[in-house]
Parts: sequence; C-alpha cells; structure tokens
Amino acid sequence: MNSPLVSILTPSFNQGRWLADNLHSVACQTYKRIEHIVMDGGSTDESVELLSAAGESVIWRSEPDEGQAHALNKAFELAQGEIIGWINSDDAYFTPRAIEQVVEYFAAHSDVDVACGHCAQTTADGRIIQVLWTPPRPAELLTAVNTLSQPATFVRRRVIGEVLLDQSLHFTMDYDLWLRLHFAGARFGRLGQILAIDRHQLERKSSTILDVHQADLTTLAARYDTRLGPQWESLRTRYYVWQRIAGAAQIPRIRPPFAFAAPSDLTRGLLARQLITRKSKWPAEMRGL
Repeated sequence: MNSPLVSILTPSFNQGRWLADNLHSVACQTYKRIEHIVMDGGSTDESVELLSAAGESVIWRSEPDEGQAHALNKAFELAQGEIIGWINSDDAYFTPRAIEQVVEYFAAHSDVDVACGHCAQTTADGRIIQVLWTPPRPAELLTAVNTLSQPATFVRRRVIGEVLLDQSLHFTMDYDLWLRLHFAGARFGRLGQILAIDRHQLERKSSTILDVHQADLTTLAARYDTRLGPQWESLRTRYYVWQRIAGAAQIPRIRPPFAFAAPSDLTRGLLARQLITRKSKWPAEMRGL
C-alpha cells in the first residue's frame, strides 16, 4: 500500500469548456501513480481534440454510450487501480496534493474502505458558492441524506465488486453506490480537507432533470428502506444548516496552490453565503438558474 495505483474515472459528453480544467487537475497531482480514464460519449465539441492532446497520461475513448453510469462502468472495466476515484468532466480536484492526501489516509487507516473529504461547490467560472462539509462519520446519516460529495470520494476497489454503478439510475448513481457499500459492511472515513470542486453550471443534471432525481430517490427508498420520505425532511434541514456552519470553518484554509483554474475573486461573498444568506437570495448563477 506504499504507492498503490489510483484510477480516476471521468465520464464526458460535450463538456469541453471544463474538460481541460479537469484533465489538468489530475495531471498536476503530486502523487504520480495515477491512471486517468475518460469515457467520452461521442462529443461534437472540442473534447476529442483536448483528449488527443493529453498524450499518454490519459486513457480515453470517444464513442456513443447509454448515459453517465454506462460510461463510468466502461471506465471501471479498464481500471487497474487499488483505489478508485470518480470525477465528472466539469469538476476538478482542489489542490495538487488531493490524491496524495487520500493515499496517505488509506495507508494510515487500513480498516477504511471509503474515504471522502469536503467539496467546494463553484460557479461555472470557478468562484466558490459554498463549502460542502462532510461529517466525521459520514455513514451515520447516510440513509436520510447523501452526506458524501461524489468528486471528493474514493473507494478501495476490493469492496466494489464487478460493476461500479446501477445503469437504471440517471441521477443518484453515486448515492446508490454509497448505500450499497454501507449495507454490505464497508467502513467509511473522512479527511478534513477540501479535495475537489463541484461545478454548479446550467447544463448539469441538478438543473435540468429534477423529476428524474425524485424518481431515483423513490427507487432508493424502496431498495434500502431509507429515511428519504417527507417525514424526515426536518432531519435533512438540520443537517444542511449544520453543514453550512461547519463548512465555514474551512474557509480560512482556502489558499493556493489550486489544481483548477481559480478566478481572482474565488471566495468573494463566500462567508455570507455560508452563514447568513438564504439560497433564494443568491445570484441566479449560484442557484443554477
């Protein structure tokens, strides 16, 4: 476990605007035993040119697929790493040491199967909207709320099985994976660092197919007997309030070097958004409108 291979899986489709940032955030990592596998769904923008220019540092294909989960399952089939990370093409790692920190954490915690960190949600151009804090024991509330940020989560391959994701789900594939691992007995741990960015841009699914999200949650509720119904909404609300408060403690730690293209106004207004203002009062681009 001194220097395990880490496989980073990226599904991509017409996300060339952000793909270069994604590729750079992996290529600049201080930990070098990384294979970056990108499954592109046949993009018609500049994505293929960017992937072609990436050289041998990226394993990639560009061909039609059946959606995001299918693309990730294809990438997982190729992956050789002992540690698996998943970062979408419009997201990126936060600092050049993110994966090094994850490998060190796994080495120090041999009983942990799933390691996650905090995540910075950003606007399309990279300004931080809010810090998505993850609790120290992320599995405790997992049946009521998705406490893990997908781009900031890494899993030991040994606990995944043959298939990574359920392709019948189109929104909550990551949540289904965490629940599946949790009920199979996997142990979850948390790093106390921001590991990745989650880019809140208008083309992302949380802005375009909310009805699919609700349908997927209904499926998960039946599959895992979760606490996802409206009667548990107050519990989720309390969690989100606490997430905001605890996330504020991470703000003073936000400093370069960054692995993504950070704008000069990276944290402008962040403390107020984190602690004071309601989302309904945020600018439209921060609400995905």
